Amino acid sequence: MIWSAWRLNRTPLLVSLVFIAILIVSAVTAGMYVPDYPQISWSFSRMCSRWNDVGPCRPETALTLATLFALVLPLLLGMFVGVPTFAREVEPRTHVLSLTQAGSRIQWYFARIVVVFLPISVAMTCLGLVLHWATGLSRDSSSAEYGPSVSFSWFDFPHFETAGVVLGAYTLLMLLIGSTLALMFRSGVMSMLATLVVFLFFVPVAFTWIAREHYGTPIVVSESISGLARESEYSPNPYYTDDGTWVVGAGYVDAAGDRVRPETEGCATPYSDDYLKRRDGESDEQLRVRSQDEYRARADRFDECLRDQGVDRYDIRFFSEDSFWRFQAIETGLMLAFSIAVSGAGLYRVRRLD
Repeated sequence: MIWSAWRLNRTPLLVSLVFIAILIVSAVTAGMYVPDYPQISWSFSRMCSRWNDVGPCRPETALTLATLFALVLPLLLGMFVGVPTFAREVEPRTHVLSLTQAGSRIQWYFARIVVVFLPISVAMTCLGLVLHWATGLSRDSSSAEYGPSVSFSWFDFPHFETAGVVLGAYTLLMLLIGSTLALMFRSGVMSMLATLVVFLFFVPVAFTWIAREHYGTPIVVSESISGLARESEYSPNPYYTDDGTWVVGAGYVDAAGDRVRPETEGCATPYSDDYLKRRDGESDEQLRVRSQDEYRARADRFDECLRDQGVDRYDIRFFSEDSFWRFQAIETGLMLAFSIAVSGAGLYRVRRLD
């Protein structure tokens, strides 16, 4: 069974492993060169252009492309490796001959999992760890004005999905989904389309945007209402951080901590006619003090308007980067649990093949 699985699938297996190895070498090479430019911190999407083809742009391009390929590889491998692994035998019904040879149906199924899927998943795990190392070397920056900062958080998309051990679990799940769909539909094209749908509308979406923030209890920081500043045209963005934290929610809350969505349109009072205009005999310092007093008065009235609607404070909920590997472990465990479930469905279909 092992030899048969290898002989039928060696070409896609070797092509996949070689391509992953190329990405690993590219990431390692880029990771060694980007830190040579400490004045520049890398972030996803930085790459060479016709106006920028010097200095660190080439290793930055390598890291960006390696991250991008790592993001879509689970889908591509599920469609073009996972599906054909079983479809090439089930669709033309040559599996009938294989199942009459020595060995059980369970052995026939798991031989392909062990020979094809596990090596690719292990290689993708190695790619994720290398990307975590390479991209982490060049995300730190500092300046006299803002001090130490990072160019991205490990929780940001697509770094969480590609820079860690979860990449291998995502790959294994997509390979198993593709193979199970091939056993169900017995059509390679239909199974590939279904794998695409599952990846686009379930796997990354469900975990990136829905489940992940519930892996733990976020830290909550309470701030003053400051409604006038928060509702201004150039309001501060609570989701932007420079210390790697992952903000999962921010907004007005009542005294019990429940979210409040006040109507803010009528809370702002108009400026006086002489706001920021010097009155007769008024000095620049007097104008500055008067303008500040008027702004504070308007801000107080705005906050009072929000308090009348039940607002007590402004809460920011976030996770620190210390939670990254714990979240990686949780999501990897979930992916492996789903992989076992999908594998069980695939094994059930194998036992019912005629």
